[in-house]
Amino acid sequence: MKNNKLWLGFFAIIISCSSSPKPVAQIDNIANEEPKINMAAELAKIDTMLKADTPSAIVAHESYLRALDMMEEGKIIFAELFYKRALANEPTSHFLLEELIKILLKQNKSNEAFPLLKLAVQSPKATGDNFLFLARLYRENGTLDSAASYYKKAAEKISGNLGILYEYAQLLELMQNYPELKRIYDILLPELDYPPRLLEKQLFLYDKTSASDSATAVLLGEAFKANGIQYAEYGFLQAEILSNLKKYHESNEVLLTIFYMHPSKEFTSKIAIRIANNYELMDSITVAIVWLEQLLTTEPENHIALNNLGYMLIDHDKDANRGLSLVEKALHFMPEESSYLDSKAWGLYKIGKYEEALKILEKLEASGMKANELWLHLAKVCEALKLDERAKAYMAKIKE
Repeated sequence: MKNNKLWLGFFAIIISCSSSPKPVAQIDNIANEEPKINMAAELAKIDTMLKADTPSAIVAHESYLRALDMMEEGKIIFAELFYKRALANEPTSHFLLEELIKILLKQNKSNEAFPLLKLAVQSPKATGDNFLFLARLYRENGTLDSAASYYKKAAEKISGNLGILYEYAQLLELMQNYPELKRIYDILLPELDYPPRLLEKQLFLYDKTSASDSATAVLLGEAFKANGIQYAEYGFLQAEILSNLKKYHESNEVLLTIFYMHPSKEFTSKIAIRIANNYELMDSITVAIVWLEQLLTTEPENHIALNNLGYMLIDHDKDANRGLSLVEKALHFMPEESSYLDSKAWGLYKIGKYEEALKILEKLEASGMKANELWLHLAKVCEALKLDERAKAYMAKIKE
């Protein structure tokens, strides 16, 4: 076989010498021309170096080296052929399999790469890239469940690769696989310092998957801790959730952190009111009153603070007359606010004006207001007016 090739080469030289002369190429043109490669001749270069009984491992190695040369020269098609030859002689080499897959994908030969990738991921030496490339091919052909499965394996193999996680998340969004998407966002968010758009998506997913309020509070707390004052609104929301969970002390710790960062005046008001409410719920009434009194020195027309302080003075029997006066001021700004009207009725009850109190409370009931406080106040007023059956009926409406 080898002798025949040598004779053919010699014969080709004789023919080329006997053919009609051609113009001599300019040096510049010769330098710029890309030499044409005869694949059979390239393979023959290896064959002439090897004996018939050369071990396949050496053939594979020589073919691999030639593939590298072809890649360096930008001749990707020839590199592919040499890689195929190398793999044919060393079929158990995962490395050669991977290199061939990369060459095929680089040329957009997905159909050829696909079965090789399926083979690659079955190997104990399978890499994260193997899983990732297969996931992408499955995604391209619309087999989304398989794509998701291999994205997950790729992410596990290459931990900390945010690019893979983001690709996986996009696929999960398309599939509306909310539980798994939530898990991926939980990994991505701290790595990316909780970008607002992604954080809002995750809060939506927490709601969609019925995540606990405690988990939501932790997420918001981490976002606030990572970004400080620019995420004060998320910190405030965390404090609201903690308060609803009856974790009043923890709620106030968050609120005080925000308060001493000196955000906007409007935000400071919200914080002061929530802190006072928390102190009241912890039975620290004196401290709660101090917070509201201090707020009213700077914002005397803050109707929420006026009503809350007024109700506190009334409800805890501190000063019902002053409390009623403060509630009247709040009603000047918001005359139809049902919670303020309830505060007024309760103040009237505390100073013995039961009939006036009952009229206000009955109007609130007729308006459709439903709240435990309303039922309690109606029950107490009816009891004071000796309307015992009505009082019992209202007490029965109170829900724990």
